[in-house]
Amino acid sequence: FAAAIAIVLEPLERRVLKIFRNRKSVSAFVTTVLAFLIILVPLGFFGAQVFSQGQDLNAVLAKDGTNKAVYLVESALESVFPAWSFDLSSYVGQFSEWVVRSIGPLFSGVTQVLTGIFISFLALFFFLKDGDKFKEAIYAYSPLEDRYDKQIVQTLSQTTRSVVKGTLMVSILQGIVAGIGFWIFGIPSFALWALVTIIAALIPLVGTMLVVVPATLYLAIVGEPVFAIGMFLWGAIFVSQIDNVLRPMLVEREVKIHPFLIFLSVLGGLQFFGPIGFLLGPVVLSLLFALFNIYESISQDKSKE
Repeated sequence: FAAAIAIVLEPLERRVLKIFRNRKSVSAFVTTVLAFLIILVPLGFFGAQVFSQGQDLNAVLAKDGTNKAVYLVESALESVFPAWSFDLSSYVGQFSEWVVRSIGPLFSGVTQVLTGIFISFLALFFFLKDGDKFKEAIYAYSPLEDRYDKQIVQTLSQTTRSVVKGTLMVSILQGIVAGIGFWIFGIPSFALWALVTIIAALIPLVGTMLVVVPATLYLAIVGEPVFAIGMFLWGAIFVSQIDNVLRPMLVEREVKIHPFLIFLSVLGGLQFFGPIGFLLGPVVLSLLFALFNIYESISQDKSKE
């Protein structure tokens, strides 16, 4: 986690380094503090909201097996698509159970959590401060030629920045903006549905509309046509446009990873690593593509011999 964040923050750290006249330790410390304020504080607040609302929803579903909002959305979807059958209660129940099971431990052991946070940001500081030394150590101990090692590190850095900034950050921003809309227009469990929107934003073609449209239908059914129109416009104008505006600016031009593969890597990461897999899954995918590139280079070199 710290290594991936260090790669993403490397351009920021370089700017801070210039401000402090090439004092590496100072610039690394300042960048680490900024990362703590920008990443951990909002993430902690959002995680607490998701966990609390997940507990509430899980309790309701465990009590009577259904939820008014979910039931109304099911009814709306079945009225629009009469040939299809929707069982959202089952999926929402499984999702809320996963939220409580995965995020719960983060709030149960305060000492363990604080220790993990301290170690993560200490590691981030040293990755920013001594990143070049770590790279030289990798080059020295790797059995591959240095030019291949440098190619792997460069590809891994490019793909990590591209995936994290161009895909995950855009999806998180879309989920946050959608969550604000859910809160404004009165959607129950707005933080939980914002998390669903973040994951849905990774799905090619449908994206955030997979959550915004049912939310709009729910508002229309409960007798809030004005809020329903507002929710739909909020999703179409603000949430969807984030992807159109920011993604081209943040994605590395040299990196081309299909969005569906990124989506699968996120799901696999969540399944294997838990919540942190939202980041680690795409990082593992980045490493895979880096190894593919180095394999291609070695094959080309052998063919020339």
